[in-house]
Amino acid sequence: MTAPINSREGIPPSGITRVVLNQAKMKKKELASVIPALSDRNILAEKSGYIFNSSIVGDSLFLGILPYFISGQRTYHYEIELPDRGKCVLFGFITPNGTIALLFKPEEDTYNGELLPGMADIFCDNYVRLARFLVENGFSCAFELDFVTKNVLEEIKLFAELPATIRELSLQPTPFDRME
Repeated sequence: MTAPINSREGIPPSGITRVVLNQAKMKKKELASVIPALSDRNILAEKSGYIFNSSIVGDSLFLGILPYFISGQRTYHYEIELPDRGKCVLFGFITPNGTIALLFKPEEDTYNGELLPGMADIFCDNYVRLARFLVENGFSCAFELDFVTKNVLEEIKLFAELPATIRELSLQPTPFDRME
């Protein structure tokens, strides 16, 4: 029997033990109210969604989040600063209609039409660990990956089976899971 779409059953831990959100170190208790709100449909409708940038370096997650609009003005990813960008910065948005985009900005040292050697493992790890972190901290497993994210993941061939939801993404193995 497969787990319901919003079940956290069977999802491995993210391994993230330190979180810096909007340049402030967060405690687990604080995350318990912030992360579930990111997938709350009422809050999302009020904020018109969120945009974010993220980077995982070791066991640390650097995450910057802004509402899509602040005082009637649209926000932009370049306004979000991350104290440590690592090799893979994922950026995206969370919408009131239940989709999430997880994309990357191609950099010369990581991508030149295809992922450079060694980068696929890092990108796979970052995608999956971010999904696991969100889910283990209360983000809805039912959120679907948007069509652009699915197209990018299909094109760069990070996963044997293309995930459609945050739950499916968080269940993907990473090359580093096998090392532990």
